[in-house]
Amino acid sequence: MSNFWCEVDLKKLNDNIDVIKKLVGNKKIIGVIKGDAYGLGIEKISEFLSNKIDILAVATKEESEKVYSNTDILLLSPLCCKNDFNDERENLIFSIDNEKILDEIPKDRDKRVHIYVDTGMNRMGIKPNRLDYFINLINKDYKNIKIEGIYTHLHNCKNIKYTLNQVNIFKETVKKYIGEIPNIHCMASSAIINDEIRKAAEFTTVVRAGNILYGYIGFNKGIKKTYEYYANIINTYKVVKGEHIGYSALFKAKEDMNIGIIECGNVHGLGTTRETSNNLLYDIFRLIYRKFKKRHVIFCEGKAVNIIGKPNMNITIVDMKNVSKNSKLRIDISPIISEGSIDKIYNIE
Repeated sequence: MSNFWCEVDLKKLNDNIDVIKKLVGNKKIIGVIKGDAYGLGIEKISEFLSNKIDILAVATKEESEKVYSNTDILLLSPLCCKNDFNDERENLIFSIDNEKILDEIPKDRDKRVHIYVDTGMNRMGIKPNRLDYFINLINKDYKNIKIEGIYTHLHNCKNIKYTLNQVNIFKETVKKYIGEIPNIHCMASSAIINDEIRKAAEFTTVVRAGNILYGYIGFNKGIKKTYEYYANIINTYKVVKGEHIGYSALFKAKEDMNIGIIECGNVHGLGTTRETSNNLLYDIFRLIYRKFKKRHVIFCEGKAVNIIGKPNMNITIVDMKNVSKNSKLRIDISPIISEGSIDKIYNIE
């Protein structure tokens, strides 16, 4: 094992499934494992989830090929090519959203599908007023295509009023198919943890659980973070007062000090952030806050460890004050933006 690794707590993952089941009642659960299971390893996570949820979901057919399971696998992207439909796996379910794709499906092969409806995101999906025609067309002229689900994506759950309107549009669009088509779904993680949205979407039969499974959100509902990153000190140096450390000589020692080297850097997600704001004023305040308020991302036995200079591509220099060479440092980074080949340890206890 390397000196930098990720530990995934499968017991907490199982606990999160129990929390989701309590929130959604008797609805089926689609476990979303796209993006290498949100950075935690699609092969192992899909194996663990297979007998605990109802359906697995990936973004593409290429991702589905990393899943060794007989559990149904839903491809969330309707952007399929003709060759994709030559896949012979019976547990593969395609998403479709337009008439042209119907002729890409071989007539001599039975295919299972969910229809993706666009209720406002305008990224993909058939428009609500075209759904009835689309379903009638499939039932009439494409007998080899079995419609098993209809779904949409609630893309703005922070705006409750907007989202409730979106849920209502979807409800009016699919109400005649409830009871006829088994899998009706619109709720993903952000909707699952919102009581008002969850109540409005009571008519649905399935939920899609992605980042809530792994503990990115939902802590107020009892969801637990399932992962931690750790690093060992691989080397130490003594630095004399007045000497500089690191690239661009950004740091000058104000006293004699000991520094340590860890095998973790920018390529692993350390020193990078996900920028999600469109608000210029907010971004300005955030920059000012970061300038004067240091956010610690490395910890030793719960105490913050200072980074010296800036993280490098694959290593980082830390202040060894209150840190021993044998210390195990916890690194606060996100699997979503970290490098996928990082060693992972899966703990069940």
